[in-house]
This record gives sequence, structure tokens and C-alpha cells, in this order.
Amino acid sequence: MSRGRIILSVVVILLGIGVRAWLLREQPVNDEPFPMTLGPEYDPIVATIAAIKPLHEKKHPIQPGDWLEHFPEGGQSYAHYVHAKQHHPLHLDFSKIDVQPLGEFDETQLQLVHRTVEFMGHFFGVPVQELDPLEMGEIPESAQRMRKGERQILTTWILFDILKPRRDPKAIATIALVTGDLWPGDLNWVFGQASLTDRVGVWSLHRNGDPRASQAEFRLCLRRTLKTAVHETGHMLGIPHCAAWECCMNGSRNREESDRQPLEFCHECQAKIWWTCNADPLQRAQSLFDFCQKWGLDKEAEPFRKERDALSLLPGGSKLAR
Repeated sequence: MSRGRIILSVVVILLGIGVRAWLLREQPVNDEPFPMTLGPEYDPIVATIAAIKPLHEKKHPIQPGDWLEHFPEGGQSYAHYVHAKQHHPLHLDFSKIDVQPLGEFDETQLQLVHRTVEFMGHFFGVPVQELDPLEMGEIPESAQRMRKGERQILTTWILFDILKPRRDPKAIATIALVTGDLWPGDLNWVFGQASLTDRVGVWSLHRNGDPRASQAEFRLCLRRTLKTAVHETGHMLGIPHCAAWECCMNGSRNREESDRQPLEFCHECQAKIWWTCNADPLQRAQSLFDFCQKWGLDKEAEPFRKERDALSLLPGGSKLAR
């Protein structure tokens, strides 16, 4: 290679690094200070965020293949969420979340559905209704493909052809749960996908393991299913990926990365749930701790216990003024 080409290659590489650094620098991050313009009416939420902030970890260094390596994102603070007016508090207009089992499920898989519905009710602080199972029906050729010997279903067909026409106007979100593999059209596969504007989403059990193999495998599958469920529902509340903290709203490109992430939202992303769904932080933490203890998710229970203990020290037990 000539000296000129070598110099050009180095310049291109450095330019790429500089552009990525600029993108990360310019975007708002989750942990930036609260603007004074939020006003005193937000003081209770700001104080509650501060009470649990020490319990959450900064985002760990990016590993090769991670989401942020391929998709640089800046995240979004609670203050930015409010100022962007992406969603006014949804409890004023919407009253529930609907979960739609779609296609074939065996009894063990249905148990995962039941427990996920229970968990989501505690997590978001709104009623979550499990709808009667719905047959998938005939899948158009354009909505399926074979990859590595397995059939994949196009997520957008489920979202807009099946769910959106059936969505209850009073539902914050309508989410399908399927057992087959999902394909979004532009990536090889996804754990799940949601539409922020249409309040519909879908996630799959396919890549979560075999819940029939053992009790330990069932708990692993449950843990993975819960993560996808609350992550995709978070998107439907207008919450983007979190980039500043270890958080269930972190993006993920593979199973290893997803398994490293916590089940709980960070303090900034939690505040968006409190404000949007009118959820009581202390009651939420207690009920999530109880759920994890009940179903043998001991590691996941500990962060909720710590949040409960910190929130119980706040005046009024963290009840937020509206």
C-alpha cells in the first residue's frame, strides 16, 4: 500500500472515532442535572430519585459487540422526558395494559405468561389483563421466512395487522407474547419489538431457554421473559434506551449482553413510570420484592429490597404529590 493510502486510511479511522465521540457527547444523557425550569411541583419526584440514586451503578464499559458499540445513544433524563412532552401522565386517559398470548402455548409456557402478567402489574402500578389466547392464523408469505432451519415471524405484521386493529382504546399498551422466533425485517432476529406511537408490542419466549428442563431453567426463562416484557413496555411509554446507568432499558444485541443487565429500571427511568403511571415508588418496590421472593428470584429480589428500605425513610413513605 502506498504511503498516501496509508495516511488516508488513518485519517478515515480517526474521523470515524471522532464522529462517534461527538455523537455521544452531543446527546443528552440520563444523569444530567435537573433543569430549574421543572418547577417545585416536581420536587417530590426529584427527592425520590435522589433517595435511590446511590443504589444504581453507572453504565459499565462497553464490551465488543454491545449495543452501544454499534448504536451510539445518549439516553434521556427524567427531566428531558418531562420537557419533551412525549407523553402526559397516561393514567388520565388510559387504565390498563393488555397482554395477548398469540399462537400455540403448552402448560409450562402459559405459566410463564401468568407470572409475567403478575410482575408487570407490580412493575408499572396499573392493572394488567391477560387476554384469552388468540390463534396466529395463516401467516402471509411476506410475514415469515426460514433462517437456519427455523421459521421466523415478521414483527411488524404482528404489531400492525394483528394487534393494532384489536387494541382497546383504554389500554396503555397491548402486547403479544409468542413462542416462535421474531424477525424485524432489518436485523437477523429480536427478543421483542414495540411501537412507541401505536402502543403495541410483541416479545418472544423462543430464545429464553427451555422452561421444561428443570426448575432452574424455568426461573432463567422467567427472568429473561420479565426483562423483555418491561423493556418493550417501557418503550411504549415513550422511554428510550438508557445509556448512562445499568438498567433494564439498556439496549442489547445478544443474549450475553441482555443477561448482564438488571431486571429493574435505574432511578431516572423509574421516575418516568412514577410520573406516567401514577405508581407509588414504595408500594412498587415492596410488591416487586415480594414477587421475586415468591417465585425464587433471589438475586433479583435484593435490589427491590434496598429500594424499599431507602424509600421507607422518606417523609410520607415516598408518596408523590400530584
